[in-house]
Amino acid sequence: MTNRSPTVAASYAVVIPAYNAAATIARALDSVLAQTVPATQVIVVDDGSPDGGQLAAVLSGYGDRVLLLRQANAGPAAARNTGARRCESEWIAFLDADDSWLPHKMERQLALGRDPRAGLLHGSARDRRPALPRELDFDALWECNRVCTSMTVVRRQAFEALGGFDESPRLIGAEDYHLWLRIAHAGWKVLACQDRIGHYTPASGSITSRIERCARAELHNAATLGQSLGVPQPQVEAKLRAIRTDFGQHLLHARNLRGARALLTEALTSRMSLRGLGLWSATFVPTPLLDLRRRLRNG
Repeated sequence: MTNRSPTVAASYAVVIPAYNAAATIARALDSVLAQTVPATQVIVVDDGSPDGGQLAAVLSGYGDRVLLLRQANAGPAAARNTGARRCESEWIAFLDADDSWLPHKMERQLALGRDPRAGLLHGSARDRRPALPRELDFDALWECNRVCTSMTVVRRQAFEALGGFDESPRLIGAEDYHLWLRIAHAGWKVLACQDRIGHYTPASGSITSRIERCARAELHNAATLGQSLGVPQPQVEAKLRAIRTDFGQHLLHARNLRGARALLTEALTSRMSLRGLGLWSATFVPTPLLDLRRRLRNG
């Protein structure tokens, strides 16, 4: 590990995957360039986007401060890997094109990174959320993903040792969580800033809003990673049940009653719970009555 004075910040590069991001990329880039500790590289990867021409026009205004890479559409994991392969810094910071950072974000996180066993740094991007634990071990991270991808910084040594993001199409929507779990399982520390360091503002139609696809990705992630990492089967089954219940609730809230019922039925088949049973029962209630209940509860 490189010896460094505690007053000298480590070097970091920024990787931003871009797909239909011309309308939001400037806000993301401006927040990167406003950091109190500047980046050594800022890389935007055009993932075969239909608005690639518009994206290039926006980036032209930044001159040589931003490097634009292009690839055929292959998904966010592949785009992040493409950018990471061009990084030469000690740390790689990931930011989605529809999110942004507060000016002190990297300064606060690099201070945590002075711990030589720190492999993944993260922090809060939304208000009114439970405080993040200063450190997450594998078991805590397996139980619940508290890591926002746009607030992450990964030690390049750890990233390369683990092969970066898994580019399987079946993991799109969970490819980031897949890597965070592997980092923790490999013995690296996962450390968080205790205060807010950015803004999570996903655009409508983004990957994280596609609930059913994300549910499938999360289920695939838990099943395959649980097996490859030797997670005890009861722990894997509990995780799969929690995913089905949580995403079933999301689909119920979105009024996709058929999709919600399918997931919740699978969750109840493995083990009955009062929460799951209540949600499953709600999928048989007519939508107008569900909407009325929501209005009464919120009014």
